[in-house]
Amino acid sequence: MKKIGENLKIKNIIIHQLLKEAGNKEVNAKSATQILNISDRERLFLGKIDESYYKKSEIIHGIFSGDFPKFKELLLEYIEGKNSFYDFSIDVMEHYKETLEDTIAATGGYMILCEYTKLKKDLLLVLMINNKEGFVINEADLSLGNIRNLELHKVDIACSINLTDWKAIENEDLTTDRKTYLSFVKGLKDISLYFMKFIDVDNKNTSIESTNRLLKAIDEFARKEGWDIDRKIQRKDEVCLYCLNRMNEKREILLSDISAIMDPDNPKNFQNLATEDEFGVSSVISGNKAKLRQLKRIAYKDDNLRLEFDTNLFLNKTIIYDENKNKLTIKNIPDLLKQQIKKLND
Repeated sequence: MKKIGENLKIKNIIIHQLLKEAGNKEVNAKSATQILNISDRERLFLGKIDESYYKKSEIIHGIFSGDFPKFKELLLEYIEGKNSFYDFSIDVMEHYKETLEDTIAATGGYMILCEYTKLKKDLLLVLMINNKEGFVINEADLSLGNIRNLELHKVDIACSINLTDWKAIENEDLTTDRKTYLSFVKGLKDISLYFMKFIDVDNKNTSIESTNRLLKAIDEFARKEGWDIDRKIQRKDEVCLYCLNRMNEKREILLSDISAIMDPDNPKNFQNLATEDEFGVSSVISGNKAKLRQLKRIAYKDDNLRLEFDTNLFLNKTIIYDENKNKLTIKNIPDLLKQQIKKLND
């Protein structure tokens, strides 16, 4: 059985402390003297954070907006080798301190910055936690203490930056279809706003990308669950009908609702998979009707003919319908089907 955090390669992790009371502008910052040494304790800690983060239902996706570029500038300096991770973290802490000072309602806590690799992707996680029961941080040296009882599902102020995707998108790498590289845990509205300003998050998850992520997650879930074709068609039809109805009613498409449709007996199963970084489906999905119709499947049967195919075969021109000539053309015929047709002429 795999240990928690075993799939993560930790590069750097550090903890700073910012003390502030709501209603007071004064912020007392305490910086760590060095980055933490990586041991099983740190791997377990980050593994639990990573696991908890991607199980959050209130994740949104976006990019740097450019309105408040300070964090991005600091990150670029570090990525380009102009700064060490420790110095980068100090600068980030000072930047967040200024954000807190400008936000009367804000409170402080522990700022944790983690740089690590997961599934061949380089990630930076920035989060704030309080030292409540279950979070054990040694205040004297800002190191991790006993972490057997971590309750990381309570983390609700965090941002993950996919450094690999960010670099690819900034360099206009055509091998990636991603448009976003930031994910952000949506907490209470007032907390979300000042933390998003600090990171400079802009929710730019387009309807096409949002729907593509959903479709990809649905196919993977069906594969993992071992669904037969009939069950897959039924579930896809139900999800499509739900999404199109919500769009027609000008209402939000909710991942939690789709998850309940996908697996009524275990309504959080699909949501857990869909929110993983590989798929990055947001809790509120911006639907694209043309893409959603790819969930539909055309099926026809009479005494002499049975025809069934995914509607996306129309979009990629594998199947062409000519209404004027009343003709259906199928291109790129699979080898197995060609062999069966050839046998008719033998």
